[in-house]
Parts: sequence; C-alpha cells; structure tokens
Amino acid sequence: MMVTPIEALELVTYLKENNQFDESLKNKCKETIGKFRLDQQLGNGKKSFLRRTYTCPFFNHQELGCPLPREVKPYGCLAFNSHHSELKAGAECFSEKEILEARDKAIIDEEKENQEIKEKYSLYWDKTPLPLALMDFFDEK
Repeated sequence: MMVTPIEALELVTYLKENNQFDESLKNKCKETIGKFRLDQQLGNGKKSFLRRTYTCPFFNHQELGCPLPREVKPYGCLAFNSHHSELKAGAECFSEKEILEARDKAIIDEEKENQEIKEKYSLYWDKTPLPLALMDFFDEK
C-alpha cells in the first residue's frame, strides 16, 4: 500500500496515541521491506517501474485481517474491503464510496498539507510504501 505524507502522519499519530509505535512495529516494517525489497526501485530504467504487491505490516496480525480502525487506514486500503467474510484473497472487494467521500471532505487542501508535512519532517516522497513511510517517522529526530 502506497501512502501520502498526510496518511502516514495520521497513522503514526494514532499508533503513538495507542502505544503501538514501538520496536515490534519497527521490526515488522523492516521484515516487510526486506522480504519484498521495497527499498529497491524495480523497473527498466526508462521511467517505467514495476508495481508490486506486498503484505502490509498490519495485515498479518494476530486476528485475521487488519486491526486498524477505518479512520486511520490509508485511502487505498478503504478501496479494498471484502464484503464476504469467508473470502480472504481479495475476491468480492469494492469501495465504500461514503467512507472515501468523507475522507476527501476532511482534507480540504491535500496538496498543500502534504507539502507542509514533507517540509516539516524532511520527507522526499509524495507517495511511498507504508512500511518505508513508517520507518521515516521512526528515524525522525
């Protein structure tokens, strides 16, 4: 899952408030980054990059599925909600437009806010895989 600076900061804030931004999460992020080589650009070098799917560090939780509340899930995660509990491999997923529209209304000037967050936290990316984004906030000084 790719996230923007706003999405990453919202998630980090939630995790810190709930004492979940810890070494265990940092280790899960490192494991995911290494396993799926998220720290390496894959492509042909001609502005063409391969899309990759990978496991979110939150999805392989003790419970089946994601433990994060909808209010802090990245925008893209809200687009892939299975509507049949017995299906686990992405089948029968569709967006819940009401949730996506509410999220859009909550962020009035997304581009400006993303730029302010990038400057404040010295981020170089507009979108990056979730584990890499979280690691940038772990490394924050």
